[in-house]
Amino acid sequence: MPVTLSRVALLTGLLAVSACSDPKAGASTAQAPAVAPKPSTPPETTPLGPDPVTSPEPPRPEEALIEPSRDLGGVLPLKHGIFVADDVSCGDPPNAAIRRYDGQGLSGAHTRACRAKVLSKRGATYEVDQSCIDAGSGPAPRSSERQTITVASNLEFTLKREAGSQTFKYCAASLLPPGIR
Repeated sequence: MPVTLSRVALLTGLLAVSACSDPKAGASTAQAPAVAPKPSTPPETTPLGPDPVTSPEPPRPEEALIEPSRDLGGVLPLKHGIFVADDVSCGDPPNAAIRRYDGQGLSGAHTRACRAKVLSKRGATYEVDQSCIDAGSGPAPRSSERQTITVASNLEFTLKREAGSQTFKYCAASLLPPGIR
């Protein structure tokens, strides 16, 4: 068993204590010589910064300001709140680029009370039938649409409809304009 410096210090201290507490031991009693530690292999080094090869990409500025919340999930495993198209800024998104997830469905700027019903799930992809009231406010008919939603994380999803597909990212309320928060 290799002798480490801490074991040598402990043994030396114990020998000194036992010599002092032994009534037969006098001042002339010689202490056991200290054992020099054996050279050991160099300790593993830990890099001071992230390894550029294995480190993940740094978080986007929006992600650094996401408020903690328990509002996750519902029909889809997404954080409740406002999502905007991933190619626009959270600070000034156009109406067409906004989706609000409330645990029941994904509403747009001109829809409300959306209710998504999951028809099938394959991995992270959900086939849903979503019905919404087609007006931001006031009386309006409810309409349904078949959608495919692929959830990349609870902060990002891709929505596929007949009109095409678009990816959305979560935006913290602190990053959104006051009228959207």
